Amino acid sequence: MKPKFTLVPSEYFNPESAGDFLSKVVLLEEGEPLSFLDIPGYDAVLLYAGEQRPFVYDMLLSLCKIREHYKILASHRDGYLYIVIAQGESLMFCNAFQAADFTTAQYFIFHTLQKLQLNPQVSSLYFMEELAQEQLVSLFRYFKNVEVLR
Repeated sequence: MKPKFTLVPSEYFNPESAGDFLSKVVLLEEGEPLSFLDIPGYDAVLLYAGEQRPFVYDMLLSLCKIREHYKILASHRDGYLYIVIAQGESLMFCNAFQAADFTTAQYFIFHTLQKLQLNPQVSSLYFMEELAQEQLVSLFRYFKNVEVLR
């Protein structure tokens, strides 16, 4: 199922406008329930369709475990690449891309870093789950370090 979420700065979030915010970025089904969660430390609200907390929420909370200035955290699961990036305490990016295979997931990682003008050669990439050896080898060609966040 396609992830349906967006982040809204806390200062602009209003529960009554939740449907308007989310419908601008994803197609909502008639009567689909909307939920939201505060993202502590980033002054943001995660707005999502459905009642089950989205996986990206755990990723956003896990950013605090990364001690580097540029925090790049990814997960490839259920046919999607989830990626969240922060600079210090400022959230820069949070999205999910349809990526049926790891090669496609890598494309979206590099595309995102290019758009944000981040150099992978001086950056560490963290994943939420174990990677296969060939995936690690492929990523190590481009990144300073690749680690699994535990």
